[in-house]
Amino acid sequence: MSADERPLHYRSPVVETMTSLLTVWWSPQFQRDIVGDDGRDLSTIEIRMLWTLGSQGPSRGAELAEALSASAPSVSKAAAKLHRAGLVTREPSPSDQRSHTLHLTASGRAVAQRLYDVGDEMVTEIFASWPGADVEALSGLLERFASDSQQYARRLRRTRGE
Repeated sequence: MSADERPLHYRSPVVETMTSLLTVWWSPQFQRDIVGDDGRDLSTIEIRMLWTLGSQGPSRGAELAEALSASAPSVSKAAAKLHRAGLVTREPSPSDQRSHTLHLTASGRAVAQRLYDVGDEMVTEIFASWPGADVEALSGLLERFASDSQQYARRLRRTRGE
């Protein structure tokens, strides 16, 4: 293998590890596997939409497309399927009458909560053999890392004038 063909890696082990973790967690196969029967009729984007609506609350399609790095037509198609399944309602957006805001229904909220429960069960299983102090330390460090990352993202947006 020539030098031009060798895999590239980050110099930072933190970035390398986080990228590896995100690659696993965001893979469509992993998302289908983790939700199992709870999401058997849902596509990956529909699962992610339910998670996002559960955590961020009602959102317009354009906001969901941006949050999910998905195309507007993909989000629209998924929203229509979730609406037909009775998991979301579509209401005219108060700020833009040409668009709709998606809201979880009671059934949609129950499905989204089950998706969150599956994530909690996964982490509980992964941490089962970890000492409690390690879990607590990791949780604190990840909270700090997430907060600092959000601040960094806000600074990037400001420097671009967004």
